[in-house]
Amino acid sequence: MCLVCTEPLESLVELTELDCSRCPDVVAIPVTLTQLKRLYCPDCPLLASIPATLVNLKVLYCSGCPLLTSIPDTLAHLTALDCDGCSLLASIPPTLVRLTRLHCHGCPLLTSIPPEFVNLAALYCFDCPLLASIPGTLAALAVLICSGCPLLTSIPSTLARLRDLNCSNCRRLTSIPSSVHYCFFSGCPWLPQNAHDFPRHLPSLLRLQRWFRTGRKQVFKRVVRTRAFNEWIFHPDRIGGKLVKRQLEAELGVMRPEKKQRLE
Repeated sequence: MCLVCTEPLESLVELTELDCSRCPDVVAIPVTLTQLKRLYCPDCPLLASIPATLVNLKVLYCSGCPLLTSIPDTLAHLTALDCDGCSLLASIPPTLVRLTRLHCHGCPLLTSIPPEFVNLAALYCFDCPLLASIPGTLAALAVLICSGCPLLTSIPSTLARLRDLNCSNCRRLTSIPSSVHYCFFSGCPWLPQNAHDFPRHLPSLLRLQRWFRTGRKQVFKRVVRTRAFNEWIFHPDRIGGKLVKRQLEAELGVMRPEKKQRLE
């Protein structure tokens, strides 16, 4: 039990900080607490909303609230937001332009980060399966943790202040800014740092793609018969396109190394 459950807080209109963390009984935050500056309500399983009347709020920790579907767009003074693991949260209001720190990892419905967050210095958005891009307008961003976001294809080069980056297991990622000092990028097969042999094989891969489209199977058969090319395209750490691999197996009778080992 917390103060929200045990005390009549509606009369405490001058309250500036409230902590009801991990309370299993709290279902609502009083709308009369308009002077509240810091609200800590993580892991409250019955909390479904944050009052829009908390217009003076600067810090909001509401992670792990499974019924929370939105963050009010009236919280214009908010500088720190932690909404990790809010499984029903699909968006973050673009009006929160004063945010300098945002934790939104583990939000399976989150699709984007508002480009209006120009003051954001730290962004933790890892394990968001629908997040497809990082805005290039986040000019103040210094720390970005976006690992485990399978739809990300690039980190904008316009993030000139970015120093710390963790983009591990972003399997479609093809580029990262040169300004980064500390970077973790394991499980990103298409980054130049991981795919040193990619430029060498790119012309053959492009020809292969064209020949697949035109049906000139006999021509490209000779190209892909080389051992180096086959080991590269069928490597378990390369994406390469599952459809292309299946077509190659069917049309050329090529067997993937891992499948061959299992048969042996």
